[in-house]
Amino acid sequence: MNEVSRPPRLHDSMGAVHTVATSHRERDDDYRDVIALLAPRWRVICCRDGIQWILQKKEASHEAPWRGVKYFTTKAALIEACGSLNLLSEPNAEAVLYALPERISGYRK
Repeated sequence: MNEVSRPPRLHDSMGAVHTVATSHRERDDDYRDVIALLAPRWRVICCRDGIQWILQKKEASHEAPWRGVKYFTTKAALIEACGSLNLLSEPNAEAVLYALPERISGYRK
């Protein structure tokens, strides 16, 4: 499988590319560096400095911000953590994670 050397464009379930304004704040719904939506309240992002991947969970309230739960510099650790939380059931999201480079240093913003 090919590695992702730059952030993939986020697509919805119908394959349409999202073109909304993006935010530089990691807590925002429209954060610009979302890598994968794993479940309705779980996602993986690249941090704004490009030094780590962050597994985030959205608080219960619709208007609540996203919060970092775990932080990773290797693909293996990211996939292991997502698997332990049963977040790899969506095939497209799983494929995106497996396509990431082995280390965050290989991921270009």
